[in-house]
Amino acid sequence: MKEINLLGLNLRDYTLREKMRMIDAYFGHGALGTVGFVSTKTLMQAGEDATQKEWLESVDVLEYCDTDILRVAGIGGRSRLKEIENNSFLNELMRRIAREKRTVYLVSDTRESMQILESDLEDGQVQIAGKCILQEEGADLKADAVINDINDKAPSVILVLSDYPLQASFVFHNKKRINADIWIGLPKDRPVSGEGGKKHHLFVRKLQRKLFQRKVYQYENQEKAEN
Repeated sequence: MKEINLLGLNLRDYTLREKMRMIDAYFGHGALGTVGFVSTKTLMQAGEDATQKEWLESVDVLEYCDTDILRVAGIGGRSRLKEIENNSFLNELMRRIAREKRTVYLVSDTRESMQILESDLEDGQVQIAGKCILQEEGADLKADAVINDINDKAPSVILVLSDYPLQASFVFHNKKRINADIWIGLPKDRPVSGEGGKKHHLFVRKLQRKLFQRKVYQYENQEKAEN
């Protein structure tokens, strides 16, 4: 494990082996373990908001979706960067869930997100115990209703596909009330299907990369000036 400080955020980076050991410990532990996938965009948001900073730092296991995060943090080992490029942690995590026949509850913020989530799981032999859409047909589900349904289904894993602030806030404020082993907050900013969508996604990521590097540079210069 290596400690990282970026944009005022105190974070940790675990190896793939360390993360899988932690996942094993969460199953049957009795308390909800939290996993979050974060991008440069997420870090920039949290770096500018004290509340979001607290949410992000409280997550047990963070997986960084962009290699730029580790490079800027001075972690440039080729094997670690390759893990991010190949999405190794999520792939291994989903294989473990399917192999051990863990039941899964799906949460999304919109109907479109739920369709994406279900489509990604179609061939994964994952046992779905239940699902809910937080914002369906203009009506926002209250936390109590969502938690009651989750606890009634008693899944082992909760897979969440929603915008970062919503999912981070939800689990931060309700972690002790949720009856499950692991909460997995999946990345929302992903390529749109089709070549045009992929090209647009790559263009947006390029802009975000430059903005992230500039913000880190400005933050570090400000820190040096103040010290």
